[in-house]
Amino acid sequence: MKLTSKLALGILVLLCFTLSLGGGWTIQQNLHHALRRAESESTALHLQQRSALEQALRQNQAEDVLGAAAVGDAYSRQLQSAIAAQSPSFSLLTADGTVVYPCMDNTISLADQLAAIQAGTDSIYHQSGGGEYHLLLASPLQCQIQGLWVVTAWDVTALYSEQNRQLVQYFWLECLALALTGLAAAGFARLVTRPLRELERTAGQIAAGAFHRRVQVRGQDEIAELAGSFNAMADAIQQQITALEQQAQRQNRFVAAFTHELKTPMTSILGYSDLLRLGEQSPLCRQQAADFIYHEARRLELLSHRLLRLLQVQQGGLQLEAVPVAGIFRDACRSLPADFPVQVETHCDPAALIRADRPLLADLVRNLLLNAAAAGPRDGVVRLCCSRQHQGWCISVSDKGRGIPADALDKITEPFYMVDKSRSRQRGGSGLGLSLCDEIARAHGSRLEFESQVGIGTTVRLFVREAKE
Repeated sequence: MKLTSKLALGILVLLCFTLSLGGGWTIQQNLHHALRRAESESTALHLQQRSALEQALRQNQAEDVLGAAAVGDAYSRQLQSAIAAQSPSFSLLTADGTVVYPCMDNTISLADQLAAIQAGTDSIYHQSGGGEYHLLLASPLQCQIQGLWVVTAWDVTALYSEQNRQLVQYFWLECLALALTGLAAAGFARLVTRPLRELERTAGQIAAGAFHRRVQVRGQDEIAELAGSFNAMADAIQQQITALEQQAQRQNRFVAAFTHELKTPMTSILGYSDLLRLGEQSPLCRQQAADFIYHEARRLELLSHRLLRLLQVQQGGLQLEAVPVAGIFRDACRSLPADFPVQVETHCDPAALIRADRPLLADLVRNLLLNAAAAGPRDGVVRLCCSRQHQGWCISVSDKGRGIPADALDKITEPFYMVDKSRSRQRGGSGLGLSLCDEIARAHGSRLEFESQVGIGTTVRLFVREAKE
């Protein structure tokens, strides 16, 4: 059963229970009050009848049963005419069940009359087989005949008939109310569950591949909060899928680039090795072949070392400690080759202290200096700076070289990606330097930020947290 049907059915069941309970209690209370009123009126008339009988018995001075019967017969017409509107039935009898004067309705048995005598001043309701209801009242007569009781019966069938009429009327009224409420509840339930249906439809579309689909959030109730949470979940899933797709694309490019990088040196090594195997060659030819084999093998060795270094950084396990930035700059500059083609200008606050892995961060700075020098600065200078930024320090390497095209800025940290492949290979580059730098930056909780314009220059920034002394 759908939630809409459950809501509508729940409203109808609750309403039916409330109406039935409330209506039944109201009608029952009406009958109760009507019976109390009829009992009060009947009691007053019953006492009048008893007084009349007592007066008649005192005037006649009757002491036997026949005398009591004569009194009852003599005054029955008078009493009946006085109370005919309420009850024409009464009887005179003793407490042991001897009927002195019978003028009672045939539907009321002697046992019912004796029960009324035993109840004393309490009233008794009697129901006959024909569906009639009577109110029985009994009182002892104060006369010379001991143990004589008068029992009167008052017809209250009309009160119960009125109750039945009210019950039938209320039943049809309740049916009408439930029918109208059912229609309203169905519409209300559909209105309330419309966001859930939209949520279900959107979830199905997302499952089918439409990851951009979202639920329109309306209102501020719990369903709107659910829709908002669903949208947040969908956004997170889409971001994860996008990240996985980008990662898969990077892996595919990595495999393709790695295969291409291996192909060239392996082809050269196999070619020159085969040349040496063919037979005697001139010393110059053998020297050239050995040089090519050594050069390409050296490239493979450097490539494997770079890949191992990159893998080690990605696996983590760094030991960060308080390190002065000036010391990192000295280590990086000291490791530069002797024929470094440009001048390095260093600007660093002596108080700059960061949490870092000193050898790794020095290697990062060295790679950035090498790339800046390879860009061919027009002024022959590479600037290495450290400046205060928020709760840490910003390390930057800038040059006035050839710059990087805008469409390559988001790819230059990918493994084996080179903006100018021919120039990079001539310098012995493999396209792993900036990838390693980016991984080192990530290991320090940061990222490399590139700002470059073709023909103007490039600036690379890295933000590192400050270390407390």
